[in-house]
Amino acid sequence: MVADHTQHCEQTLMFTDIVGYSRLMGCNESLAVDMLGDYRRILLAHIQAQGGVLVEFVGDAIFARFNSAAAAVAAAIAIQQELLVFNEARDKKLPRLQTRIGLHKGEVMLRGGAVFGDSVNIAARLEPLAVPDGICISHSVYEDIRLSLSSPAKRLGTPSLKNIEQRVRVYFIKPAGIGWRDHLHYFLRGLNENIFAYRYPLVAMLFALIAAGIYFIPRWLVPGYSANYVEIADFQNLMDKKGEADYFSAGITEAVRSQLADLRDVYIVDAKEGIHAPLRLEGSVQRLGDNIRISYRLLRRKGNVQIVGGKLDGTYQDIFILQDRLVGEIARFLADEFSLQNFRPAPLKLTNDVTAYDFYMQGVDYLNASITHASIDEAVKRFSTALVHDSHFPLAMRGLCESYWRKYELVGDWVWLDFAEKHCIEALSLDDQLVDAYMSLAAIYRDTGRHQQAIDYLENGLSIKKDNISVMLVLASVYSDMNDIGNAEKIYVLSIQKDPKNWKAYEHYAYFLTGRGRYDEAIKLYEKIIDFVPDNSFALNNIAINYFYKMDFKRAAAFFEKASNIDPSGYSYANTGNMYYTLGAFDKAAEMYSEALQLEPDNYQYLAYLGDAYKHISGKNKQASECFERVIKYAAVDRQNNPRSARSYYYLARAYTYFGNLAKANELMDIADGLEPNSTEANYTHLRIALTELDDERIKMYATKLLDAEYSYELLLADPDLSLLKEEKFRDIFFNH
Repeated sequence: MVADHTQHCEQTLMFTDIVGYSRLMGCNESLAVDMLGDYRRILLAHIQAQGGVLVEFVGDAIFARFNSAAAAVAAAIAIQQELLVFNEARDKKLPRLQTRIGLHKGEVMLRGGAVFGDSVNIAARLEPLAVPDGICISHSVYEDIRLSLSSPAKRLGTPSLKNIEQRVRVYFIKPAGIGWRDHLHYFLRGLNENIFAYRYPLVAMLFALIAAGIYFIPRWLVPGYSANYVEIADFQNLMDKKGEADYFSAGITEAVRSQLADLRDVYIVDAKEGIHAPLRLEGSVQRLGDNIRISYRLLRRKGNVQIVGGKLDGTYQDIFILQDRLVGEIARFLADEFSLQNFRPAPLKLTNDVTAYDFYMQGVDYLNASITHASIDEAVKRFSTALVHDSHFPLAMRGLCESYWRKYELVGDWVWLDFAEKHCIEALSLDDQLVDAYMSLAAIYRDTGRHQQAIDYLENGLSIKKDNISVMLVLASVYSDMNDIGNAEKIYVLSIQKDPKNWKAYEHYAYFLTGRGRYDEAIKLYEKIIDFVPDNSFALNNIAINYFYKMDFKRAAAFFEKASNIDPSGYSYANTGNMYYTLGAFDKAAEMYSEALQLEPDNYQYLAYLGDAYKHISGKNKQASECFERVIKYAAVDRQNNPRSARSYYYLARAYTYFGNLAKANELMDIADGLEPNSTEANYTHLRIALTELDDERIKMYATKLLDAEYSYELLLADPDLSLLKEEKFRDIFFNH
């Protein structure tokens, strides 16, 4: 038998999936199968047209590879464009066929038609970040195609990718055009459902530019022990280059995190979440035959000072003793560093069978890999084998629960959901202290509408571990989903009372309050988070948003600017500029827009903002004209490349309005109205044209439409470009609302 040829090379990888396929499969299996056939036909045609190679079908998803980033992006754009055409011709009573696409370029290993390497995991994690009809690409792809890219691209910053320690800069492409809904989506990403009781759609164009800059975890925690945070990095694998034992070092890391999480008044964070705590624990594992060495060092981030380090040697049969000694030593040093009472965490309820534990760690490794049928099946196999060696191993049983839950998400077959539920319940029967199993089971019930069952299990978990904040916050989210506001808020408040230095409790409660218009209370909670984590763009941006809702533009501008100084990006600078513009501080607004354009020089939206600022500044008419000329240049290219996107028409119309060519502006808006009828952005642009024409009837009509779309009259009157609305003859518009 000839061994499979192995090749190491650079490839651009594509992952896709159908939006809402699992839900459709549960409702109408026949229709879902028909849609899957159309989907595969369309995708395979464009993949092959660009020289791509199909790696595998993964349920409703496709995994493919390309020799170049340009070919992969061309295929992705063509796929999204054809699906738009497909849906236009489709019976409107049928569900739309939409997809998300993720692309990443990196080194891989090809063997026997399969693809291996970290790049596979990164590409798989990018796909869920995209909105329907969208494409998320990594920086490595963007760098190859940015000069030839015909579609608009939006920076999403470096969001945390599940189980990916490497920070990856991500960009978003949408061939149909990136609208305010997309900006708003990325702003709200990570929030609980229905967090906002209302929205200002047009305001999303102003402040949701910070979307990808908001991370719903702190970007870093500066040194200082107002709260005792410790960051634990994944232990490195120092074994041979083949990497067969990577699962082993990952298993050690998981055990250390789990045990140290029991330390009273110490908060453990995962380095992959992008949180940089005052203290950082690093380690490595080396296994040579039956011999094991575990090394570790605890660092104080300020000054990069090593507090302590050590090595533990033993045999593989001693792994449980070694882990317990490791955690005990680290716990003792943390207690000394934070001036806490020495507290030794209880050992994990693992197993007495080393072989069962080894298979369990292998299962965890497959479960944390990219979600494919193969990886999930291997995880199931490893967890099941662990249970053969020890049928009373609760963590392995919970591993099966997680595996079957992912299998359900992949194929939509409810039989896998039944298996997931069964194994979570069995895990709890083996260990009723297994908090993660309570939360997994509750998530299954919550996401399938069985709220009362979710509540029952979470409350049972709290009866065993009364102070577990994670369980309390999941329980509050279930009540919030049920619109039981009283119980949700009661639990949020209780979580803070029980653990007053846990930032997660403040974070979740603040979201809840913002969504209910209680802005001052939300601001106080975000300020409390800053007490723990001072240089925190997440909290600063959210404070600014709450001030924006309060119509306090000056304070909103100040906090947006502070956030942009911590996490510079085009959208953060533009957002800061929008606040100064609303305040009438046009010089300062122009400064912020110029900073945004330094990062994204071809962004015609930022150019239009800068042109608007210049037209209000004495002696800057020439610069304003140059900005709007560039708007016409870049928006025209976008229009040519994306003729079905209304966004380019809006900004072209605003530019031609500036130059006094109102006939051209109205002609463009007629086309835009056909593409996206009665949108808020269209009504806003129509209003600006009507104000230039001094057409009172059209002014009243479009101002009324904006108010009907839940756009506040305070914001209309605060907009410098709509100042004519303050005249007496337009007062009746606002009295009627």
